[in-house]
Amino acid sequence: MCLGLADTLALAESETNSSRRVEFLGSGGGSYLIPLSGNAKPTIRVATGVNGPEWTQAQLESSTNLVELSSRVVLKLEPGKSLDPFLADSSLSLARTISSNLFILQAADSPSAIEAAGALAKQPGVLASYPIMRRPWRRHDPYAKAPSDTLFGQQWHLENRASGYRLAGPDLNVRAAWPITRGEGVLVAVADDGFQLDHPELANRARGAPHYNFYRNIFNGGPASSSASHATAVAGLIAAESDNLRGVTGVAPRSQLASWVIFGTSFFGGDAIASDEELMDMFQYATDRVAVQNHSWGSTSKVQLGLDALSDAGVSSAIIRGRNGKGVVLVRAGGNEREDLTNANDDGFANDPRVIAVAAVRKDGRACTYSSPGACVLVAAPSGDVADTDADGVPDAEDPNAPDVLTTDRTGTAGQNASSVTGDYAGFNGTSASSPQIAGVAALILGANPNLTYRDVQQILIHSSRHFDFDDPGVRLNGAGFRVSHNVGFGVPDAGFAVRLARSWPNRPPAKSVSQTNTERQDIPDDALRLVCAAPNIPGALTAIRCLPSLGVHPDEPTVTLPIVYVGLANEELSQDLHGKGALIQRGGSFFADKIARAARAGAAFAIIFNNTGTTEIQPMGGTTFVPIPAISIGRNDGQALRDFIATHADTTAKLQVTPAVYRFNVSDALVSEHVGVRLKTTHPRRSDLRVTLVSPMGTRSVLQAINGDNSAGPRDWTYWSVQHFYESSAGEWRLEVSDERNTTIRVSSSATTPAAGAVTYAQLIVRGVPITDRDRDGLDDGWEMDRFGHLNDGPKDDPDEDGYHNAREQVMGTHPSQANAEFKLEFDALNASFWRLSWPGREGEEYTLETATDFGQPFSDLSTVKGRFPITEFVLPTPVDETRFFRVRGIHKP
Repeated sequence: MCLGLADTLALAESETNSSRRVEFLGSGGGSYLIPLSGNAKPTIRVATGVNGPEWTQAQLESSTNLVELSSRVVLKLEPGKSLDPFLADSSLSLARTISSNLFILQAADSPSAIEAAGALAKQPGVLASYPIMRRPWRRHDPYAKAPSDTLFGQQWHLENRASGYRLAGPDLNVRAAWPITRGEGVLVAVADDGFQLDHPELANRARGAPHYNFYRNIFNGGPASSSASHATAVAGLIAAESDNLRGVTGVAPRSQLASWVIFGTSFFGGDAIASDEELMDMFQYATDRVAVQNHSWGSTSKVQLGLDALSDAGVSSAIIRGRNGKGVVLVRAGGNEREDLTNANDDGFANDPRVIAVAAVRKDGRACTYSSPGACVLVAAPSGDVADTDADGVPDAEDPNAPDVLTTDRTGTAGQNASSVTGDYAGFNGTSASSPQIAGVAALILGANPNLTYRDVQQILIHSSRHFDFDDPGVRLNGAGFRVSHNVGFGVPDAGFAVRLARSWPNRPPAKSVSQTNTERQDIPDDALRLVCAAPNIPGALTAIRCLPSLGVHPDEPTVTLPIVYVGLANEELSQDLHGKGALIQRGGSFFADKIARAARAGAAFAIIFNNTGTTEIQPMGGTTFVPIPAISIGRNDGQALRDFIATHADTTAKLQVTPAVYRFNVSDALVSEHVGVRLKTTHPRRSDLRVTLVSPMGTRSVLQAINGDNSAGPRDWTYWSVQHFYESSAGEWRLEVSDERNTTIRVSSSATTPAAGAVTYAQLIVRGVPITDRDRDGLDDGWEMDRFGHLNDGPKDDPDEDGYHNAREQVMGTHPSQANAEFKLEFDALNASFWRLSWPGREGEEYTLETATDFGQPFSDLSTVKGRFPITEFVLPTPVDETRFFRVRGIHKP
């Protein structure tokens, strides 16, 4: 599941006949509506305490989300301001001091807290003033049908093999990690709805751990309710007992588990989350013992929801003080809102550079249909997917081609799976299922080397991750040579590779931040994505045609100007040769993605699909995330007019082009980049219309925001974070582009509308990374290059020793780029009684010949040619019947 916290505003009140509108002061903004009765007295749903109403229910404006406002007030002051003047002549009392300028104040009741927060918000020197809140949450991941078996062989996320025991897709490769560590000595906290502490797969792992229910403030980590089963599934994926002759195993089956309950039942009915004060306490709880926290919850809102001041303070405490200053490793579900066009960067928790945001991938390697994309997504892990089984357009069941991952379920009738045979286990999906697997890998990493910092763990995950879906057009090499995408980050970690890296990993030097700010106001060109056509005597209406983009490859850079060819409906494979052309296609008969794919297979450089209904209406193209070429949708009238014109004007050409507002930042500081942020303020009335991208000096583009479903104003003040530029050089020109790509209007009166347009008023670039000397701006330290090569001619993607580890990797790992990192030797393992596994250090792009003989003195014969896979290449064969068998492997160099 994925949940989130709303930001806050300065109190300003207005009343309608039905509600009172209040605004509180804070980091991001939010307006709240409190219902009124006919006599204009607040009709407040409250939970009454000893002194009066302790909680008031209010509605987040422009949303159906309800929040609960408490009787306590968060007050944040400008540094150096004294609290005393703000408490003078006030009924508030100091309840807690969080830091030198962050306080929690107690009011007599909730209505008093609401009024007091507003009064304080109006005073100079106040940075934040708002009542402590409980915000709306829901789970992202329904349980699926019970699996037919509970054996390790069913846990494809741990070992994904097909017939013949060959590798079949993504898995965590845990069997390669377990000879080194199974997570011994590492404590993982599960912040959720409480897991079953006496579950036979979890009891040993939970014994003696610091369990706590933050919602009820009691020392009990058990399930929050009779229906609470989510945490039990999460816990099993991390650390279910292994080698106990039953059920399933976790990723780190000898790590310890703490159950932290942050869900409960609201005073007003339904599920509720702990307040921001309780979440703060949770984040910083037992940080001297807890090494890893898993958070399979986050925002489900289309609105950007940032960290509140208290949660931010709790996260900071965990990072700064946790593990004796090395920092607690925070792992978080990236979100399940892709189909709502919601991005992980819009969730303040997932967007935070201090956490590891996790996506979900299917058994075939593709990102799950629900998994939220984002420039902040670091890695991915396996999960189940859903499918539309009754063709009504709504996913309603487990996809048979993308099964759930198998994990623990509550025992007996409390579980989701009540089968008497498999009732202790059930299928699980969502990024709620992928996040705990990464938490388990983090436990393995720390089990191999407990001296690593949280930044070290993040970066070991980057180095050990692999991609499996090379048909995803969003997968590309960044400027430092690391393969990355917005869908799955750096890919799925190989746990075996990760723990081997961890054992010899040099702690990364302290990071530094550099920033540049531009406050020049720039108007954002409205509805600025166009199909630009040219030909002699072309009608003016066809020279710049309005359009909507697909969800996949985007023409951020203008496409090449090419001739256009009308290909009809494209419901079958196209016979035309479309190389060097754009395809004009009519909507109808098959899915957008299928039409675009057929045009791409015929060679088209881009596709234009025109509507088959209406007049000027443009149909959004859902389901097009993975289309291989840029594509746009245009209205029926424009499409028919263009079709008719090119029928008599074969020399008509076109290109796709967007006109953004552009900010340029010239950075002179040389850093090996890590997280890169953009803080942005706009006056745009509809955030849904905007696309925000950042291009690095090395040419990598981060998509910080695409067109989406949030029809509120903004971004008013939001900082986007990206991992896409890891290890690139910071020096040079960074380019921020903000474009409006929808033709929408806003109502200004009962009878009039105006185009939804706005301006950028503030743009700030923030680059975090390790300082180096880098005259050639390639991200490699000049001293490191001179010491290893004697010159500065090699680049970050070069691999002089051809061991698969390019220079940017070698620099961070502390290895020598001219000496192979691993001895080229052939190793043997028995996968089971029926299959052998032969493995050796491999390089992507290399081919290897595997040879065999029954006698070392006899000639060897070719057994197979094997494509290289980094860092380990393997070959699986049936167990030979010969008593003695010899094998050898040799590389066939491929440039």
